[in-house]
Amino acid sequence: MDFISKMAVSKMGQLRAELVELNERLLSAKTEEQKRMLRKTINEKETYYNILADRIRTHSAF
Repeated sequence: MDFISKMAVSKMGQLRAELVELNERLLSAKTEEQKRMLRKTINEKETYYNILADRIRTHSAF
């Protein structure tokens, strides 16, 4: 595994932990505004996670 892949895996672990926390916060959010902002952040982090996963797949294909 090259350096880029190692960094991507490390960041993915961090993102997963953040996503767990954000989903817990979403469950306890009181207002619709809080829920909307949390959903937006969750979607952004999930997108970043998926990009990193794709990057690892493309680097490990060679």
